[in-house]
Amino acid sequence: MFILKYGVRYGITKHLGLFMKILITTEFYLPLRCGVTTAVLNQRIALERQGHEVRILTIGENKESYYSDGVYFIRSNSLKLYMDSYTTFSFHDPLVKDIVRWHPDIVHSQTEFFSMVFAKKIAGSVHAPLIHTCHTDFEAYGVHFMKSQKAWHLLASNAIRRILRNVNYIVCPTTKIRDLLASYHVKPPMQVIPVGLDLDRFAQGLPADERQAIRDRYGFSDAECILVSVCRISAEKNVGETVEHFASLHRLRPDTRLLIVGDGTDMDHVKLVVDELHLHHAVAFTGSIDMPEVWKYYQVGDIFVSSSLSEIQGLTYIEALASGLPIVCHADRSLDDSLIPMKNGYAFTTDEEFLASILPLVDDTEKRLTMGLFARESVGKFGLKVFGDSLLTIYSRLRDGHVHFVS
Repeated sequence: MFILKYGVRYGITKHLGLFMKILITTEFYLPLRCGVTTAVLNQRIALERQGHEVRILTIGENKESYYSDGVYFIRSNSLKLYMDSYTTFSFHDPLVKDIVRWHPDIVHSQTEFFSMVFAKKIAGSVHAPLIHTCHTDFEAYGVHFMKSQKAWHLLASNAIRRILRNVNYIVCPTTKIRDLLASYHVKPPMQVIPVGLDLDRFAQGLPADERQAIRDRYGFSDAECILVSVCRISAEKNVGETVEHFASLHRLRPDTRLLIVGDGTDMDHVKLVVDELHLHHAVAFTGSIDMPEVWKYYQVGDIFVSSSLSEIQGLTYIEALASGLPIVCHADRSLDDSLIPMKNGYAFTTDEEFLASILPLVDDTEKRLTMGLFARESVGKFGLKVFGDSLLTIYSRLRDGHVHFVS
């Protein structure tokens, strides 16, 4: 099956002794959706395209464990910390023995908690290098648990340093995360590797009639300028603040509209903000959208907006740029590698800066289109091939015993 799927590339890779079996572990996976899910799916595609066999261990929604299409689903328990992931205490599940028999050459964990227990156990059993990608801005999430940022920093640094102490190598999607982990004094070597995206999927053109049909569904006309926000609707994404900024814009430009794409635990709060600002006619919610369809919703819009301060790499920002949309986002270090100010978008910190950035785009269609063209050109470094090559360089060095890699 695998040989048929990857054909000559697989055969050549294996013949040259370059073939690797790679296990990815994660708590975030389909059918639940978030940035980590996207990163895991894209990593699998990038590595499989280069002829390697990739399997995934995750925690499923069922009470029984099972294996399907390269994915090991460990049975979950009733505890649920996030709406987009499951938990388990089945650390001695029989599926673990199956994975050990498969004998991965590399184990790559994507989350720090439940699934990492499996990653450490399996890597130790087969004597494989353990690589970890950190997707979490722990400081941003501290607001959910503790009022004192200093106390939270101390608690988080001790916990994360302990969790990562036996990892061979750490991949950081951005310098923001590398610097955060450095402030925690974690010991393993680190390298910044942006998560790759299937840029072609977002660059494809949406037929005009389908674009208009989606606009019609939400009561938007072709003449209106549509701001689009794509994200998980949770407190740290600050979608309510996006609505407030939009309200300021809408008072000045009544023909603007806001389309909020996604779902999440903060939906009721965001809808309450819309109610309080009397924006029912101008703001629409799509709810959850199937991942293969999300690209269409970027292209329904004219400008991408976000007020999030919890982004790691800002995958939705890159998706928007690849879709040909200029971006207007709250200033944050997650924008360092994707935003080219005044070329493909703008960063803001205040309502006044938001208006100063977005009004020229709303008022000047030509400027919007020109920046959109540049936006598409600016994201080539986030392609899947670049992503796969960077990971495989690390895997090869670790597999061959060269653990210390200069970033």
